[in-house]
Amino acid sequence: MSDVSRRDFLKLTAAASAAAAAGELTLAQDKPAEQPSAPAKKSKHKHRKIDYRKATAIPTICFGCTTQCGVLGWVQDGEVRRITGNPLDPNNRGHICAKANGMIHGAYYPERLLFPLRRVGKRGEGKWKRITWEEAYDEIAARMKKIRDAKRPDLLAVHVGRDKTQGVIQRFLHAFGSPHALNRRAICSSNPRVSNMSYFGEPVDWDTGDYGSTRLILNFGANPMEAHQGGMGALQRIQQARVDGGAKLVTFEVRPSATASVSDEFYCVKAGTDGAICMAMAHVIVRDKLYDEKFWTRWCNLSLAELAEHLKPFTPEFAQRESGVPAADIERLAKEFAKAAPRCLTLINRGLTKHYNGAHSGRAARLLDILVGNIGRPGGFGITSRSNWKGEWGQDGLPRFGMPDPNPPAPQPWLPGTPMFEELPEPVKARVKAWPENWQKRYFGELYTPSEYPLSFAWQVMRVGQLIYPYLKEGRGRLELYFSYVFNSGYNYPESQVAREVLLDEKLIPFHVAIDVVVSETSALADIILPETTSLERWDFQVTNSYELVPFTGIRQPVIKPLGESRSVLTIFRDLARRVGGGMEKYFDFEDDEQFYKTAMKNLPISWEELKRRGIYYDASRPKDYELHERPVPAKELEGAQIDEKTGLISVDDKGKPKVIGIMIDKKAVRGFPSKSRKIEVRQDLFAQGARLAGLPAEDPCSAPLPTYFRIPSHVQLEKNELHLVTFKWNVHTQSRSNYFKYQVEIVHTNPVWMHPDTGRRLGLKDGDWIEVSVKRPKGNTYRAGESAAVGSFKNKVKFVKGMHPDVIACSHHVGHWEQGVVAHGKLAREPNGKAGHDPALQDRDIPDNLWWARAKGGPGNGAAINEAFPIDPTPLTGTQNWYDCVATIRKI
Repeated sequence: MSDVSRRDFLKLTAAASAAAAAGELTLAQDKPAEQPSAPAKKSKHKHRKIDYRKATAIPTICFGCTTQCGVLGWVQDGEVRRITGNPLDPNNRGHICAKANGMIHGAYYPERLLFPLRRVGKRGEGKWKRITWEEAYDEIAARMKKIRDAKRPDLLAVHVGRDKTQGVIQRFLHAFGSPHALNRRAICSSNPRVSNMSYFGEPVDWDTGDYGSTRLILNFGANPMEAHQGGMGALQRIQQARVDGGAKLVTFEVRPSATASVSDEFYCVKAGTDGAICMAMAHVIVRDKLYDEKFWTRWCNLSLAELAEHLKPFTPEFAQRESGVPAADIERLAKEFAKAAPRCLTLINRGLTKHYNGAHSGRAARLLDILVGNIGRPGGFGITSRSNWKGEWGQDGLPRFGMPDPNPPAPQPWLPGTPMFEELPEPVKARVKAWPENWQKRYFGELYTPSEYPLSFAWQVMRVGQLIYPYLKEGRGRLELYFSYVFNSGYNYPESQVAREVLLDEKLIPFHVAIDVVVSETSALADIILPETTSLERWDFQVTNSYELVPFTGIRQPVIKPLGESRSVLTIFRDLARRVGGGMEKYFDFEDDEQFYKTAMKNLPISWEELKRRGIYYDASRPKDYELHERPVPAKELEGAQIDEKTGLISVDDKGKPKVIGIMIDKKAVRGFPSKSRKIEVRQDLFAQGARLAGLPAEDPCSAPLPTYFRIPSHVQLEKNELHLVTFKWNVHTQSRSNYFKYQVEIVHTNPVWMHPDTGRRLGLKDGDWIEVSVKRPKGNTYRAGESAAVGSFKNKVKFVKGMHPDVIACSHHVGHWEQGVVAHGKLAREPNGKAGHDPALQDRDIPDNLWWARAKGGPGNGAAINEAFPIDPTPLTGTQNWYDCVATIRKI
C-alpha cells in the first residue's frame, strides 16, 4: 500500500462527489505571496445575478469535456448567467462540474474571435486584418476548386480536436472527395479502445460498467473522480454502489489521483506494470478454477486448457517483482474479484494503456471480466449502444437517426496504380503492395491509414495524429489546403515544435484555414481564421454511452444567439459547399442548422419542440442493455437467412453481400457479440497479422495474439539518475480548450512537478525548488527510437507529494500557454493577438484587475508548457501516443 495517509490525501484532493456537486475543486495549488489589494470589479457578464422569475432555462449539452452532460442554460436579458444540470439526463442526473459554468467565461471572453481574419504579415507574425465572410469564402472556395479541377481532392484535409458534430466533418470531406478527416484519437484513447474492440468487436470501444450495481471495482490507471470520459455518470454510480451497497474500490496508480484518494485500497505501482498484476490475477483465477466455465466455453474462442498454459509464467510472485505490489495482495484480490462475480468489473484508462504495452495490458485487465463471466450482466462490464442509431448491433427497437439523406459516397481507396498511391515513397508502396487485397482496400494514404500502424484502422479508423506533421516533412503525404478545427497541435501535441515548424512552412502547408474561438498556438499560424460559435450558441445532436444501460440521445441547442459574426462549422461548410458547387451543395441543402438536425432526428417518437423542451430523449420502459449477446434474433430476420454449419454464423443478403446478424448457440439463434466471429475473441490473430503487414519484427511482443504482459523497452534498465515521467489531467481543464476560461484558470493555473519527498531529498532538492526536466528518446520499435539526443526539456517547480511512486515524477499539462489571450498566457501588458477580430463590447475589467496569479501581480504565473519535451512515441501497430513511457533526468536550477 502507499505510504500516504488519508489526511495527506485530503490535502491533495477534494472529495470527488463534493467537487461534482459544488462545481469547484480545492486541490493544492501554489499561492501568490500577496494578492492584489485593489477591490475586485464586477464583470459585465460573468457575475450578473439571476432573477429566476425572469430567467429562462434552456436545455442543451455541455461541451466542457467529452462527457457531454445534459445541462440547463439560464438566460436573462439575452445573456446566459448560469449553467445547472439537466435532471432528465440519465447519465449525470442533474449534476455538473466546474467545467460547465466555465463555458460562460468562454462565450464572453474579451479576446474571443468574432470576425474573420486574414494574415497580412509573415505566417505566425501575428499581423491580421479583419475581412468579410464573403472575402474569406471566396478565397477558400477558389482554392478548393483548383484542387478539385486537378482531380486531387485528397489534397484537402480537416484536422479536428474534439469533433462532436456526429459526422459533419466527414460529410464535408466526402462530398468533396477527400478521405482526410484527421483527428487526435491516438493522442487520447486508441489503446483502451483496441483492448475492448479486439475482444468484442468495433461497436464496443469504451468502458460502460454497471457501476451502480457492482460490488468490487479493480481500477487500473483510470481516474473517474477527476478526468475520465463519462466521468460524471461513472463517479456518481461508483460512490452510490459504495455507500448504498458496500462496494469496494481498489486502485492501482503511480500517483495519488483523486480516485486513489477515495479508494478503499490504493497500490502505488511501478509505471507500466499494471498488466503484470492483471495477468497474475488471471493466473490465480484459472489455477484455482474460479472462472465461470459455462460462460467461457459458450462464448470464448480459446480453450481454458490453452489459457492455463499461457498464464503459467505470470504468477503473483512474478507480478510482485515487476510492479512492487505484494503477491499476497494480488492473490487475495483475484479471489475477491471471482467471489464477487458477476457483480464486479475492471476499470481501465490512461494509466494502464498509455504505454508501449498498453493495448495488451488493457486486454489483460479485460480478461479478468471475461473469466468470471460478468460481461453484460448486472454489476459487471456493460456492453451498450453508443453510436448513432442506425439499426446496428445492440440497437434493436431504437428509432433510427443520423446524418440526413442523401449522404455522399465514400472516397475510393488508394490502390496501386492510382495517382495518390504512385506519389508515395517507394518503401511505403512496397509495403502496401505486399498486403492482401482486403487490406489494400482499406488504405487511404499515410495520413489517414498509416501503413506501419494497421491496427489503427482494423476496427475503427482512429488515425495516428502525432505522425501527420513528421510524415508531411518526410514526403509520406501531401496537402494543398489544411483546415484546423478548434485544434491546437502547436501546443498540446508531443514534440509540439514539430507541428509548429510544419504549420509555418508554406511549402508543406500551402494554405491553412483555422476555424476557432480564440487565437490559439495553432490558429496563430493560419492564413485565415474563421470565428466559430461556442457550444452555447450552436446545434449538435448527442449520443454517448449510457451508464443507466438504456440508450439515450440529446440535443445541443443555442442558449444565446451567436455573438458578433461567429458561425457554426456546419454553416461554414454549407456555405463553402454551395460556393464550390460541382455536386457538393446537394449534401448541404438546408436553410439553417436547426433544420438540418431536425431532419436528422425526425424518427424520434417525440416532437421536435418536445425534444428541445426536454433536451434529452430515451425510452424509460426499454429494458436495460443486459446480455445483449444472448438476445434472440427475431423470427422475421431469420426468413431467408443462411447458417454456416462450421461457425454457426447467421447471415442474410444485403445488396449482394452476406451480412451477419447472429450466431447459433445451443441450437438457438442469438445476436452474439459484434465481433466477426460473434464470439469473444480471446485469441486475436489481427495482432500477428498486423505485425506482418507493418513489418514489425516477429519478436516484438506487441504482435502476440493472446493477452500478455511485457516490459516497456525504455523501462528495462534505468540509470541511477533517471526517473519515469508521466502526465495527468485536472478535473477543471480539458486539454488546451479551457485555459482561457477564468472560472477554471483561477482554480488551476500552475503545474508543479510532483515528486515523492524521499526522491527529492535523494536528489538534493527542497519543496518549491526550480528544476529542469530533460526527456530521452524512447527505445523499442517506435518513431526515432534510440537516438541519443534529448527530445527537449522544461523548467518548473518541484512539489513534494506523499503517495507518489519514488521512481516517478508527474506533471500535468493544460497550462503554460503563450496564446489564447491574457487569461491563458498571463502577460498583462501584451497586445492581444488577433485584436482586429475582437469586439470591444466584451472588454471586462475583471480580467486585467483580478488575474491575481499573474507574475505582474506577484503571483506564481501560468505554469509551464511541457508537451514540447515529450517524444512522438506511437505504440507499435495501434499508434497510441505513449505519454506515460517517458524517461527523464532532473537538474536543479
